[in-house]
Amino acid sequence: MNIAVPDYIDLLESDKAQLRTLGAVTIYDDTPDSDTEIIQRIAGAELITASWVDITAPIIQSNSNLKYIVVPAVGYDQVDVQAATQAGIKVINCPTHNALAVAEYTVGLILALSRQILPASAALRQGKWQPYDYLGTELKGKTVCLVGYGTIGREFATLAAALGMTVHSASSKTTSDELDTLIAAADILSLHVPLTPQTRHLIDARRLELMKPSAYLINTSRGAIADQTALLAALKQNQIAGAALDVFENEPVTGSPNAEILELATLDNVVATPHIAYNTEESRIRLGQELIVNIQACINGNPMNLVN
Repeated sequence: MNIAVPDYIDLLESDKAQLRTLGAVTIYDDTPDSDTEIIQRIAGAELITASWVDITAPIIQSNSNLKYIVVPAVGYDQVDVQAATQAGIKVINCPTHNALAVAEYTVGLILALSRQILPASAALRQGKWQPYDYLGTELKGKTVCLVGYGTIGREFATLAAALGMTVHSASSKTTSDELDTLIAAADILSLHVPLTPQTRHLIDARRLELMKPSAYLINTSRGAIADQTALLAALKQNQIAGAALDVFENEPVTGSPNAEILELATLDNVVATPHIAYNTEESRIRLGQELIVNIQACINGNPMNLVN
């Protein structure tokens, strides 16, 4: 099979070597500058796997040989799934490799936020010893609402329960009214759903108003699940106690974040990191393994982890 990797994927060299045994494989270790360059890189490929760049309808339509798009991540919102489906192309993701990494990181974000770990650390680095300025809140007995109960959501639920938290979850079967009720009752609202037309801005200004003033919003899924502009306003007005965000709307592939992301990141009631929840040594190893299994399944004519 003719396979193209048109942008950088953080794979072990051993995984790249194994990948090259699966067919005629071209691997690029940088980020293309334009759609035109992506089109050139995937020309003639039957299978592509791209990490960060958008695979748009024109890119999909440029290659009549394309049969499979394998996304080396849980989220697949950078692929125009509708255009791929119309072209008869299968879209596949890697849904399990980073589940534990993201679940553990979610716990870390909650602790950092609820115990004011980052401001206390920053103050001490400046030579200030003011322990009574950092009053935290304990997690045991708190109610957490998970929006999404897939592999990552289930891993996080296990960890949250072990900390003595009461866990409720919402899935695609949860009605809008039921979700509203869960959000209103939550001390912590944690997002674990893929970004789709149905989930974009699922947490909007109205739902932010439902949250307790003492509640925290945690997002390790995709930035656009929450309306970022509405969230910024809610945080600036102390409408909710705070947010811990690893993902943002309009994240940069390279370069600097935009003004809205920077404004969010500098608020006192926000913990913000640059989309690193998935990034562990162990998840990197599992990614290579899962990606190769997915590609081998396509070669064998039995694709798995289909999203369309």
